[in-house]
Amino acid sequence: MIDAMIRRIFVSQSLVEVEALKARLEQASIPCFIKNRYSSMLAGDVPFAEVFPELWVINEEDGPRAKELLALWRERPAPGTPDWTCRRCGERHEAQFTSCWKCGAEREEPWSGVKQD
Repeated sequence: MIDAMIRRIFVSQSLVEVEALKARLEQASIPCFIKNRYSSMLAGDVPFAEVFPELWVINEEDGPRAKELLALWRERPAPGTPDWTCRRCGERHEAQFTSCWKCGAEREEPWSGVKQD
């Protein structure tokens, strides 16, 4: 029963984000794979949430360690990268993005409430 052994640990609209996390898990010797890697072409015919890339851990016993690495990955941005979090929906973004891909809100300076130039 292979389905009972695998575990989904992460879903995102961004394949790049899922690929980055997959690389981190593989560096930690956690076997994993991406489901829906090429499903974006189905968007519109299938509900959009059904085609998001998903990261699955192959061995159920690796699930807790994979979730721990996921939590660390979310908490710590790369050194020197000023990531930001959307004030409207809470989605996290890298510095080069000036608006939220999820809700469309413009990035604001966290201390002033003023939009960045």
